[in-house]
Amino acid sequence: MMNILSLRYCSVFVLLLAFLALGRADDAARPSEKDGTLVVKLTWDDVNRTPAHGLYIEAHGFAVNGVLERSFVFKLVNAGRYEAALPPRAYDVFVSEASSTPRCRRVLITAGYTGYWNLMLEHDDVYLQR
Repeated sequence: MMNILSLRYCSVFVLLLAFLALGRADDAARPSEKDGTLVVKLTWDDVNRTPAHGLYIEAHGFAVNGVLERSFVFKLVNAGRYEAALPPRAYDVFVSEASSTPRCRRVLITAGYTGYWNLMLEHDDVYLQR
């Protein structure tokens, strides 16, 4: 009787741990309230201003003391819209695509901030002359 009772308690304990771990993994995917968000909206420099895709966008952040550095790669949310949740600090944001001129911009992210960078990509003469 005692073994069955302890087995039940043990299985309930294991289930609780599993649900706790699952909840923590779900929370890690969500941006923290302490983070800010940067949205980069990109279009090609054509007549229709077609939304751009197939780009690489990275935010490289510097800590106040210059010791801790971290980079974040933006994710394509929908055509022409890339987003990243970023901890508060200053970032250099790099936009790269093979046929257009690379671009960079420095932004300051604060907690709860949502910033936007609207950018029209320009064709790169170096790439077009190959």
